[in-house]
Amino acid sequence: MQIRPKIPEIDFVRALAIIAVIIIHGTSAATLLPVGTGSQALFFVINRACLFTVPVFIWISGVVLFYNYYDRWDPRTSFIFWTKRLRRILVPYVLWSLFYYEYNQYMFHGKINFDTFYMLKLLLSGNASYHLYYMVIIVQFYILFPIVMTVIRKSRRLCNGLIPIGLFIQAATYSMNHWVHPIPEYASFFASYSALFAFGAYTGIHYTKITAWTGKHRKWIWTAMCLGGLAFIGMLLLNQFGLASFENIWYELTLLVYCMTAALSLVQWGQRENTSNSPFSKKIAGLGAASFGIYLAHPALLTLWDRLKPAHERVLLFDLHIVSSILIGLLGSWLLVLLYRSIMKSGKVSAK
Repeated sequence: MQIRPKIPEIDFVRALAIIAVIIIHGTSAATLLPVGTGSQALFFVINRACLFTVPVFIWISGVVLFYNYYDRWDPRTSFIFWTKRLRRILVPYVLWSLFYYEYNQYMFHGKINFDTFYMLKLLLSGNASYHLYYMVIIVQFYILFPIVMTVIRKSRRLCNGLIPIGLFIQAATYSMNHWVHPIPEYASFFASYSALFAFGAYTGIHYTKITAWTGKHRKWIWTAMCLGGLAFIGMLLLNQFGLASFENIWYELTLLVYCMTAALSLVQWGQRENTSNSPFSKKIAGLGAASFGIYLAHPALLTLWDRLKPAHERVLLFDLHIVSSILIGLLGSWLLVLLYRSIMKSGKVSAK
């Protein structure tokens, strides 16, 4: 089987998703301001509106894996897949976990210690830094991928039922955690995101058909995304101001609708930007291509900025601090990625 052509619009989706990640982390302190202040309400809405980002990144992983491998999968290559993929993600994960374990100690306590057993616990849970839990989720999906791919390749029924199966697994996992017994490290457990990964897998297998369908129904999809997002944020605001309370299941459902439709909407936007071939589009695509490095590095810059320039009590200065945190986190980490690439490229040239 021939390798399918790359999907350039995915880099545009990654770009907006990584911007949303940094906005969430950059505005997190502002959401803790006293309820009722204008700044708190604004940053709270922006922060919660960006919560589509991790589900969309997981959806992207499903799309890319199944798009690239479905037509040419051979179960005998499972070990090669595990070795290749896990090396690409496990090595950076371990190195960055070690870095943040020591870095955060120094930044917040002014000293460095090392506890091997505690470090192993952090590696297993993804808690060496607040953003690394995502890496643990992706590793779990990579481990399961060859098994899932082999099974669905043998059963057309299972292949066609990927989305309801993913929804069922996520619903069962949520029910167990919420109503029966809390699941340890639920936030980094793959099953809590199985609906998005399965949706991405189905999209990757039928990518051309799905994107054609979304193009015909883009108004309905964008409407569903807006309604899902507004319902999710609206319920949060009503609860925050004590005007109404809702069972947690409603937050989960509206967020799921918001994230699934956001993924399809962002692909449509990415396709339009890719065809425009404008300087802006090229920059956005470059940002998306650098998203993994930006994701790994940006918390270090945010922490450094907060330590060097703590947030001011005056509202205007506090707001400027939050905005500058987002810009420094995004542009600073992007610059670090570009510098790293330049060094690696020059090193390869020198080796030749």
